[in-house]
Amino acid sequence: MITIETYSAGFAAECSGLRDSGHRLMHMFAEHGGRVHALFRKDSDVTDVTYVPEGKAVPLSPVVPYAMGFERLMAESDGIEFEDGPRAPLVIRKDYAIPRNHTVGEDVFEIPVGPVHAGIIEPGHFRFSVAGEPVIELNPTLGFTHRGVERLLEGPASKDDSRLVERISGDTCVANCIAYSEIMESGADIPERARHIRVVLAEMERLQAHIGAVSGICTDTAFCVPSAVGGGIHEKLLRMNVGLTGHRLLMNSVVPGGVRRDIPQETLKRLDDFILEIKFEMEELASVMMDSAALLDRLEGTGVLKRTDAEELGMVGPIARASGVESDVRAEVGYELYGRLGMRVVTEPKGDVHARTMVRLGEITESISLIHQCIQSMEPGETRVRVKPEDGVRCAVVEAPRGELVHCAVIRDGAIERYAIRDPSFMDWPGMSRAVPGNVVPDFPLINKSFSLSYSGNDL
Repeated sequence: MITIETYSAGFAAECSGLRDSGHRLMHMFAEHGGRVHALFRKDSDVTDVTYVPEGKAVPLSPVVPYAMGFERLMAESDGIEFEDGPRAPLVIRKDYAIPRNHTVGEDVFEIPVGPVHAGIIEPGHFRFSVAGEPVIELNPTLGFTHRGVERLLEGPASKDDSRLVERISGDTCVANCIAYSEIMESGADIPERARHIRVVLAEMERLQAHIGAVSGICTDTAFCVPSAVGGGIHEKLLRMNVGLTGHRLLMNSVVPGGVRRDIPQETLKRLDDFILEIKFEMEELASVMMDSAALLDRLEGTGVLKRTDAEELGMVGPIARASGVESDVRAEVGYELYGRLGMRVVTEPKGDVHARTMVRLGEITESISLIHQCIQSMEPGETRVRVKPEDGVRCAVVEAPRGELVHCAVIRDGAIERYAIRDPSFMDWPGMSRAVPGNVVPDFPLINKSFSLSYSGNDL
């Protein structure tokens, strides 16, 4: 990682130069002492532009509009004040009245939904402004699952907090643990077998996320038989996870220095046969889905997110790729073994629910291929080594099932003084407000499922 030390007057200019050279702002946070870090990435090159504000901080949102979300978080969690005025908090507070931008017009009504929803799902409040059935505006309010995870990770760097990290968002435990482990490993030489197993587990996590989302699309369109078939495939994946790690969500598997336990060769052989079976079953399910005129009528043209909107909001992962943005951390950074494996970045141009479904179906095939490549090239060997975190500003970026996941840590004198996480859902939730207006209210659950975002990952 390249570090650029600057000062208040030069901060915006440095960031503008990086933006103009093709770098993308992927995270921005402040240390408790006030030092600001803005991290930009272009492929595998990460640059940290840092300065100590001379009074109030310089806003980056005029240069990179989606930096406003980071600035709101910095103002709330670290008390940073900005030159162009205060920032509204992101987390729900009793002493803060949430501003309502009411849409005014004849026969315009507001429909509140949440934060408690039907079913066992996370809480979030959505306020629709409607004229009849069409949605004019959507204002989501999140923050109900804020737990202060970043502060819990501060303290001695020698402690292993992998069990806490993997519970940031239950369906992203492997990706979060890989990012946390890379920071704690400080570039240590990790055993090859451990890296192979990490990739296998990461792609199994992606498979269960994507297959669950595809099954959910069928559920929300009342396509009952494919929904049941997809749910059955998803359940088989979870049971295979138990055979691999002892946990349905692959928890307690990835740790700093490697993996907690080895996977026997005979189990890997069974997994290789199993994913081939899953591949055939998903191809059959996809064929049934795409041959249904009724399903396509619900998916095509629904919840369109334009590429310009996706780029303006800095969106990541399958949602951005379904709008034509070709970006995947696995291909660009090549962390773990991804730089040595053959893979295709799946994109679609239309940005609707159909495109997001097709991207997930394509990535299911790619994940199966990556697992097969890892199993075939895996050699016997050690699976864990001792590691010692080194002082400095550390950054790790991985491709979680929902997209680019960033972990940063400021380590001094063997202690983590600041730990900052940016979940992909933090970048993608604003896109919901662009994709829903113009659609009818009954299509919201379908659009929401096609985004398949995490509340807890966003709220931390």
